[in-house]
Amino acid sequence: MKPARLRAVFDKTHGHCHFCGDELVFEHYHDGAWELDHVIQRKKGGASDPDNYLPACKECNHLRWHRKGEDLREVIFLGLIAKTEITAGTKLGREIAAKRKQRLDQNERRRAK
Repeated sequence: MKPARLRAVFDKTHGHCHFCGDELVFEHYHDGAWELDHVIQRKKGGASDPDNYLPACKECNHLRWHRKGEDLREVIFLGLIAKTEITAGTKLGREIAAKRKQRLDQNERRRAK
């Protein structure tokens, strides 16, 4: 994408990830620190056009996957509950933390192949 069009997308959120709000650095687009997120997914007829993009940090964009709307809000809500349980050190929080570690370890092994 041409720099002027990329800048137009970046400026839509004043240089912040449209998911988490973290500040992005325009020049780090080509380093993979932030990406263009389709507002309407291509599979659902969304155009590959600056009007259909918002800036997102790589981490948020990859966590979103195919989720949108109500499904994404549910994931965030459940995440808040899990975070509260982990911080409080409850039995459920310890189980969730162990499951998170297990999943991250599995992902790491899969990527190493």
